[in-house]
Amino acid sequence: MDVLKGRFRVSRVVFDSWYWSEKLVTDNVVSELKSNRRLLRVESVQGTLEEVEGHLRVGDLPPGVYYADLTLGDRVVTVKLLVREYKRDSGTHARYLYTTDLSLSEEEIEEAWRMRWEIEELHRDVKALGLEDSSFWRRERLQGYLTIFTIMTNVVRELVGELNLRSVEAFLRFVERHLGGPPGLMKIFKLR
Repeated sequence: MDVLKGRFRVSRVVFDSWYWSEKLVTDNVVSELKSNRRLLRVESVQGTLEEVEGHLRVGDLPPGVYYADLTLGDRVVTVKLLVREYKRDSGTHARYLYTTDLSLSEEEIEEAWRMRWEIEELHRDVKALGLEDSSFWRRERLQGYLTIFTIMTNVVRELVGELNLRSVEAFLRFVERHLGGPPGLMKIFKLR
């Protein structure tokens, strides 16, 4: 992380809830907490303090905005915690977003999380297209791959939207079902 911060202007670090570690949870972090994460102290943004003596879990909090103390290794870290409910086909779920930058607004925290989710979707699409497995020994090869990858990903995402499909996986099923899969596509391109 320090190498990246040394080479790039990093405004926020965003990562998945699985990565709660002293190396990653530093300044300018936006991430998600698991619902079973224990809290040492919770205070609503309005200022009402609740001493919880380590028994309350993040999932026990109602929707709202809080300042919370959590353990991180042998130290205590204070975070700004957003508890949000959202609806899915399977019912109502909660998301527990946090930041170590206590000055961030709710909107800034949610926007940073949305950007992280777009990266997740990109990785999922890369895997679905079979492009995740490649090695690069020369800079030109890497640049060529990235160019082809970017073009292909953008074309496929455009087709997903045009065909009113939900995902790249749905597009691949569409190609298989209606066009005979990759061999059928190759025939179509050879005919033109």
